[in-house]
Amino acid sequence: MTNVGFVGLGHMGGALAARLASQSDGQIELYVFDLDPARVAQACAAGARAARSIAQLASECEVVITCLPTSAHVKSVVHGQHGLAAALTPGSLVIDCTSGEPAVTRELAAELSARGIGLVDAPVSGGPQAAAAGTIAIIVGGTEELYERALPTLRRISPNVRHVGPVGAGHVVKLLNNVLAAGHRMLAFETAAVAASQGVDPKTFIDVVNLASGRSYATEITMPRHVFGESLAQGFSVGLMAKDVGLGCRLVPQPLEELSLALQVHHRLQAALTEFGPDADINQTLETYERATQTQVATSKRP
Repeated sequence: MTNVGFVGLGHMGGALAARLASQSDGQIELYVFDLDPARVAQACAAGARAARSIAQLASECEVVITCLPTSAHVKSVVHGQHGLAAALTPGSLVIDCTSGEPAVTRELAAELSARGIGLVDAPVSGGPQAAAAGTIAIIVGGTEELYERALPTLRRISPNVRHVGPVGAGHVVKLLNNVLAAGHRMLAFETAAVAASQGVDPKTFIDVVNLASGRSYATEITMPRHVFGESLAQGFSVGLMAKDVGLGCRLVPQPLEELSLALQVHHRLQAALTEFGPDADINQTLETYERATQTQVATSKRP
């Protein structure tokens, strides 16, 4: 049996931990830690065991998964007082599912490697619903050897695991994916509002787009399930999307900056931060386009 630790049980981490607990098949003992006791209780109800501290979790486990808001939080968990670095034994493996900064991840990997501890970055994409369903995409950066060691644990969460390059590459791919996702979402909101302003039912517009070449995750999932579904909220905040897109834009080389649509997406998200605040659901940004076109697009319950 392999002892696996999980640190960070927010919307995404909680769903991943619950999925891992449900798929343990008696082969994994899952220990969890979070600052919120209610989240720990939820994970334990799914079959996990509560760790008293990060240090205690690390001392019990050969593999530790982190899923935290930022790389700064990961750094604190690794190097803070009674953190992972001090408590993990040589030969252990850290799997970081945070949407983080590639440079910080490479730095942490080098520091842990000097202690005989491996690290791979394995950010995920698809949201808590895909995590619960076992279909979430897991994007891994690291050496081939460490990837192979991480694979059995990650495949218990989802079969959709891809190795994309050396350590940090997982974060690069995830950040650029979120640049695309944010841009697609904004254009879906904008074009649906423009269609409504021209007398076209926005749901009909999106239905047609999904038969045509303009379709995307935003039109196929976000619009039907949330904009025209029961609840507008999708469970991902404006603040986190702005963080990911901002980090993705740091990867844009200087010669591309004048042409960069990614930077335009980031600019729009910065405006959304001011308008809605960091804790607002990302789908609330639809209201900007509705207001500008004097239309109503969403038929779902708003946050």
